[in-house]
Amino acid sequence: MSPSDLAACGFSRRSVARRVAEGTWQRVGGAILLAPAPFDAERHLTDRQWAAVLTITYGPRARISGDLALRRAGWHLAGTPRLIVMPHKPPAALPQIRVLRRPDGAAIRSPEGFRFMAPLDALVDSLIVLGERRSADVIDLVLQRRLIDAESFARAAQPHLGSGHNGATCLRAMLERVTSGSRSEAEQRMGALLDRSGTGPWARNVPVRDITNRVVAEIDFAHLGLRIAIEVDGRAHHTGRMAFERDRERQNVLMLQGWLVLRFTWEQITQRPGEVLAAVLAAVAQRVA
Repeated sequence: MSPSDLAACGFSRRSVARRVAEGTWQRVGGAILLAPAPFDAERHLTDRQWAAVLTITYGPRARISGDLALRRAGWHLAGTPRLIVMPHKPPAALPQIRVLRRPDGAAIRSPEGFRFMAPLDALVDSLIVLGERRSADVIDLVLQRRLIDAESFARAAQPHLGSGHNGATCLRAMLERVTSGSRSEAEQRMGALLDRSGTGPWARNVPVRDITNRVVAEIDFAHLGLRIAIEVDGRAHHTGRMAFERDRERQNVLMLQGWLVLRFTWEQITQRPGEVLAAVLAAVAQRVA
């Protein structure tokens, strides 16, 4: 709750301060958490509660970005930071929150009145502060999950690419990565291995449809003549429960339609490419036979 909420409930500033000093309540930024210590706010507050804390602490003009905005849109991307976007330097701050100063602009307002950045903008904000190496992992994961396309990402990144903008160099590198024609670095390397193998032709990003013409899967690399499907897990592959279930469902669909499915990880592709090629050659030989 905010101090004004508590005042409306009849609590004076002194009574609130006394409860905080006694450990009955806790301060989290500008908010009062009605839970005694040692309640761990970082671990146990929900995303909705964190949104309330950030709005109370940074004010109604603050726009919530980074991990909270991404998860609200269903984009669960491990390693993204917690961010606030606002037009001026805040009078108070939380140490674990990064503040991006930017003029007021568009936001998505939740039913509770919290203001969130759109997911593409929240992704761009995250890349600005992560640095190039960690950003590459996040972009690989986003591309693998088919969350963005090159045109929409370029449109979201464009306002931040000029000289003097924070993270502009990193964003330009990520934009080049997105527009390279391959979904991720792992897929680029897998494509190079397949080109050298002489087993092609291999088609990329091939949709698979069910009897109602609905797209039920998309194959990273497909040998259409032999019905061999190759799936690539990049170095930033993180599988939550929902993603795990979805991967198994789509693999079952492919196998029931007669596809031979091979799946390779980043480590296999980069550290043991000979084993990857051997598996591909064995699959081709089996199908030909």
